[in-house]
Amino acid sequence: MTRLLGSTRMETLAKEESVRGVLVRNVLEQAEHADSEEMELLEKSLQLLLTRFQSLEVDAP
Repeated sequence: MTRLLGSTRMETLAKEESVRGVLVRNVLEQAEHADSEEMELLEKSLQLLLTRFQSLEVDAP
């Protein structure tokens, strides 16, 4: 796995009982059977999702 997908941070996020946790678990499951091209796409997608979640947290009242 790539650095982000195989990181302890992703393992921690995957354990969350939240939408973010569900999305991370889904990406990690897909990565188990992905070729290198798919892995790169999954990594970029996960980065974008996590960035968006982080911006939502900052914008929250």
